[in-house]
Amino acid sequence: MDELKKMLQLNVDEIEPEKVSRFEKKRVLQFVLQKKKNHSMKYIAASCLLAGGIGSTAVFLSPTIASHIPLANQIVEYFKGETSQFQYFEDYATGIDAIQESNGITIEIVDAIYDGTTVTLTFAIETEKDLGEHPSFDKPIKINGEIEGSSVTWTKKRSDTSYVGVITLTPELNGRSPRTVKLTWNPRSVWNHDTNENFEGDWAYEFHLKKIDVKGIKANYRDSKNGFTIFVPSLDITGYTINLHYKIQMPSNYALYNLPYVTGFDVKDEFGNTYEMITNLTGSTTKHAAKGSFTFANIQSGTKELIITPKLYNDNEEIIFDSFEVTISK
Repeated sequence: MDELKKMLQLNVDEIEPEKVSRFEKKRVLQFVLQKKKNHSMKYIAASCLLAGGIGSTAVFLSPTIASHIPLANQIVEYFKGETSQFQYFEDYATGIDAIQESNGITIEIVDAIYDGTTVTLTFAIETEKDLGEHPSFDKPIKINGEIEGSSVTWTKKRSDTSYVGVITLTPELNGRSPRTVKLTWNPRSVWNHDTNENFEGDWAYEFHLKKIDVKGIKANYRDSKNGFTIFVPSLDITGYTINLHYKIQMPSNYALYNLPYVTGFDVKDEFGNTYEMITNLTGSTTKHAAKGSFTFANIQSGTKELIITPKLYNDNEEIIFDSFEVTISK
């Protein structure tokens, strides 16, 4: 009873804030999501990782916002019916939990993965403003100071005030695969595609990601058809993605800018499963040559071999190269 009296006599303003672990923060947020709103509470505090590696700080969110910002596993669940990319996302994601509010729009970068070739991050938006069905941002994400080479964005409206999304980036790493990458993102507006309205703000994020475990596999593939030669020196396999690295040599009358074909790869395993292409990036190396990468969704459980078929195609023609097999486990 004496302890209870002491607690009731505490001056809240004199209590020193303590750093809260990501696990504990998410446990508290999950508790909030499962409870009815407490209308007498003005604010709920959440600990988050600030941009620039400053450390942990208190970010104050209204109960409405706290009840709508989802956890990482909830975000990818919204897209699992449309793509197989996120089947194992939660197993490899690093918590970011960077929250910024500007002009009445709260944006949180929730989790992210760097697999040595691509970066995927999840985000949530909470606002009373109408951002349309699929809002987008005006400034691209920079990786190691460079604008990403290509990106794919999934967005979905959860409610009138809540949105979730996933961005997959293929950065220009110039053939390297650094152990860590630095991401910088300074969006200056959110665009409503439906009304062509821009909502300006000042959000700023900066954080580092460490590469997840990668298994490099030699392919040493080469085949020529119709004057084109495709090389596949290697693949990088993770529990989350398959990254295929390739080069293409073109006839002298073609360069990458006037190539009338799209490069593609069909990927299957010994069980007949087909693998979804997530994103790709190709850049010129010389006038008649190019190189790049294709990223495919995760390996299916029990798979030991991949059968890969390169191709060039357009609306009227398809050039099929010889298939090759890659053993990924023994």
